[in-house]
Amino acid sequence: MDLLKGIGKLAGDVTGRVLGGTVRVAGELVRSDYIKEIGNDVERVTAKTGELAGQAASGVWDVGAGIITSDNHQAKTGLNDLGNAVKTTVRGAGQGIEYVVESGKDVVTGIKENDKQLIKDGAKKLGKAAAVSIIAVGVIDIVDGPDGMGPSETA
Repeated sequence: MDLLKGIGKLAGDVTGRVLGGTVRVAGELVRSDYIKEIGNDVERVTAKTGELAGQAASGVWDVGAGIITSDNHQAKTGLNDLGNAVKTTVRGAGQGIEYVVESGKDVVTGIKENDKQLIKDGAKKLGKAAAVSIIAVGVIDIVDGPDGMGPSETA
């Protein structure tokens, strides 16, 4: 269902602009290009998350509707959407892990070779990855609610 894809994309874009823009403004206030870069990455990652959520929701809808109405084409389309969302998510996670590993290697190599610039660059990359992950995953936690609390539990 294209409507769900559109809603997911729109929600991701809007949320990304709000969060990323807020971080960029903070970067402007403290005159830090590093913080502004984090804001740009937060916007990009959050927008992609919304797009993937919309694609997954569309896939679930189409699979369910296709099964109920015995429309094999719709069910197959839904499975394709789900598969593509999973592939993109796995690929993105793999690239994120690779980025963190490479940045960690830079820090270790910098320490071994007493290269302060390499240590600094690696640490900045690790910090950026952590900040973007915390902000982007935090959005999902806010939408999903606190972990470990069922509907009958209170805070």
